[in-house]
Amino acid sequence: MIKGIYSSASGMLPRILKQESFANNMANVNTPGFKKDGIFLQVLNDASKESLITDVPWETPMVDGIYTDFSQGDLEDTGNDKNLALEGNGFFVVETEAGPRYTRSGNFLLSPQGILSDPNGNPVLTESGPLTVSGDNFTVGMDGTVSVDGSTVGKIKVVDFEKPYALNKEGDSYFAAAQATGQEKPADNFQVRQGYLEKSNVNVVDVMVDMLASFRAFEAGQKAISAQDETLDKAVNDLGRIV
Repeated sequence: MIKGIYSSASGMLPRILKQESFANNMANVNTPGFKKDGIFLQVLNDASKESLITDVPWETPMVDGIYTDFSQGDLEDTGNDKNLALEGNGFFVVETEAGPRYTRSGNFLLSPQGILSDPNGNPVLTESGPLTVSGDNFTVGMDGTVSVDGSTVGKIKVVDFEKPYALNKEGDSYFAAAQATGQEKPADNFQVRQGYLEKSNVNVVDVMVDMLASFRAFEAGQKAISAQDETLDKAVNDLGRIV
């Protein structure tokens, strides 16, 4: 009986983390370049164990890790020539006080000094460093080549990693490199789309359905605990009572 209560309670724990992940995804549905999170659950029993006649160790579902889904988000036409979107692989690079950070969010602007920057004031890097725009006609080719008033002034730096799924997710749609990601390398199979923003890859309907299903499963665990608690209460207090 105690084991049943513990099993039900342990099964509810991953649901809490899943709800938090769903809520974070939902909160960032309108954040440009946001990549949704998902959760891996541990595989508790091999299929071979199920065929064994002898008892197997009792286990409960636990969260194995959180992963980032890097699937492409829809592109939105903004009409702003400073907005850039990546279609395909890779990340833009911005220089922060903590070092280079990688992002799919291209809602860039010009700083008072004319430097192409992100909303936090961090300069967007080209292959030769920060880009200063001094002119009226600002264009970016699909390969990232930047021209101002018809003259080429640089090329937007777009990089990728051997294992991008190992990037550390930070706030403001930033990703930080980790030892497991490997060294950054020039991206391939991408296009830079000027005047567009990549939208979040969160599907509101899917998240709402998943949240509801997860909540129902959590609710079922609560009811199972309540039922077992009532049974345990009767076994302890009523069983064997002299009437």
